[in-house]
Amino acid sequence: MKVTVVLPAFNEAKRIEKAVEEVKRWMDKTGYDYEIVIAEDGSTDGTDRIASELARRDPKVKHIHSDKRLGRGRALTRAFKNSNGDVLVYLDVDLSTDMRHLKELIDAVAKEGYDLATGSRLMKESRAERPLKRDLASKVYNFLVRLMLGSKLRDHQCGFKAFRRSSILSLLDEVKDDHWFWDTEILVLAQRKGLKVKEIPVKWRQSGETKVRFTKDVLYMFSQIVRMWMESKRSKKFMVFSALLSVAILLFLAFWSGFDVSIIERANVRLIALASVIYALSFVIRGFRYEYVLSKLGHSVPLGFCVEGVAISQMANVVIPARVGDLARVYVFKMKDVPISRSLSGLAVERVFDLMVVTILAFVAVFAMESYRLVATPIYSAVFLILILGVLFGLAKMENVLGRIARDARTVIRRGFGTVAITTLAIWLIDSIVCYLILSAFGISNFEVVILAVSVANIVKAIPITPGGLGTYEAVMTGILTTFGVGSGVAFATSLLDHTIKNLITVVLGGISLASLNLKLSEITEGTPVE
Repeated sequence: MKVTVVLPAFNEAKRIEKAVEEVKRWMDKTGYDYEIVIAEDGSTDGTDRIASELARRDPKVKHIHSDKRLGRGRALTRAFKNSNGDVLVYLDVDLSTDMRHLKELIDAVAKEGYDLATGSRLMKESRAERPLKRDLASKVYNFLVRLMLGSKLRDHQCGFKAFRRSSILSLLDEVKDDHWFWDTEILVLAQRKGLKVKEIPVKWRQSGETKVRFTKDVLYMFSQIVRMWMESKRSKKFMVFSALLSVAILLFLAFWSGFDVSIIERANVRLIALASVIYALSFVIRGFRYEYVLSKLGHSVPLGFCVEGVAISQMANVVIPARVGDLARVYVFKMKDVPISRSLSGLAVERVFDLMVVTILAFVAVFAMESYRLVATPIYSAVFLILILGVLFGLAKMENVLGRIARDARTVIRRGFGTVAITTLAIWLIDSIVCYLILSAFGISNFEVVILAVSVANIVKAIPITPGGLGTYEAVMTGILTTFGVGSGVAFATSLLDHTIKNLITVVLGGISLASLNLKLSEITEGTPVE
């Protein structure tokens, strides 16, 4: 039985020769006939010349060259298809995994009957040495893969894998990712096809150099989990359940409130139209806020483009679960050469200020209504204080986990706190004014209650239980409006109109922006480009 060992190599001039020598030394000990394939992926540092020389000197070494970079995943696929082994092995060039496990890895496929075998750094018997932030990120990532994609494995990204050729070739064409997610995707697909997979505990030590760029690639990998989840039966089942839950909540609210279409027919159309126009114009402020944040990070992006980018990301958050719109914004702003980490920094600032402002508005509204007993003011105050302190403490400590994103976010907050705070306050006041106009269309005016209802409903809406928060938003808003004296039928009609108008305007503006930038929603939600 012949074994092909593939070494994917991009700009590995410093260590490719040593890696080949080490692989040869350990493969000689296994007793298997073998070949070593250097899958050289558009290197610019002379790796191609070294690989060619190694192949010329040793008949066991083969060099596959690409003039342009394919991505690690596509380079591996190409190498596997052009190899002769019955067992296909791939190892990262840094050889971080202890090579003493190599024979065990190959034997799992060649002798034990497994279709795939993969090293694992996360089993109880494993021993892995790496920085805390990468260890934490790896554990979170693998947890999400198991949760969202249904995998039974503990570690999906260890660069130490073996495949039965006859089992894996049919899967290669189904893998859509060309880069780092290739490992995860092929393992998940293999499990879905019913192939036998063995996970082997390994001793692993991170090398001094790594091609993985923490911030950018963490985002990229998460986007691919979302993409694969959305393509899965699990996603379809969840989306059906989510949609049915939304309908069930809305039907229950309609029945409970005694809602009738005639209630909406009595509404003042002019006020509703005015509310719609005001909400549409609020996207200019949203765009200005993001433009300002990026400017503090050293990136000059036109206001019009910022408005379009924000509209697209907001639309994606409405129509697709799991806050994919945040990833969509990263993709869009790559068109203006804004690095992924900087886009994330801007989003982090927005989220922090949004959370603080809506909490403050809710807090102020409660005191303005003098409804202390309804919300147990001491408890509410304590929670609010803990929230603010938690945000500030989190920003101070985020650097240990997210590096540049945390530093950039703190820089923006330090240099532009006033402007970001004012624009965020304006955004949420406009959101409340829109709802207030809709409630006024039914002849009722109570701005403090509207502020409280909008603030709490938006906090709950952020939890991705239903598509775009449909149902949960209406439930919270209806409950609060009813609690403070608004008739249940009008309360439900207000919440339904408020949410529908905002979502429709968001989708329309997002669609117009996509057309303006000649983009498709699918291409910005299927994956974030790798820099």
